[in-house]
Amino acid sequence: MVIESYPFRWRTRLRRHLPWFLIDLGLADKGDDCEAHGGDHEWYNADDVVSACYHCKIERLGQLWKRVPAAGDEGL
Repeated sequence: MVIESYPFRWRTRLRRHLPWFLIDLGLADKGDDCEAHGGDHEWYNADDVVSACYHCKIERLGQLWKRVPAAGDEGL
């Protein structure tokens, strides 16, 4: 099931299969901002202080990855 609220999800899937040197060259780089493109962020623990989005370059202070998903987001 594809969730439409993640506009850069296809890049995330592509990065899983590419060698790191291609990612470092900018091929399938993360998007600029999910929210700017009408989507939602999907957070992960960057360093126990900062939360980073799997799909874009946005990082925010706080442990946002610990938040309970909103109703309808259970399939993430």
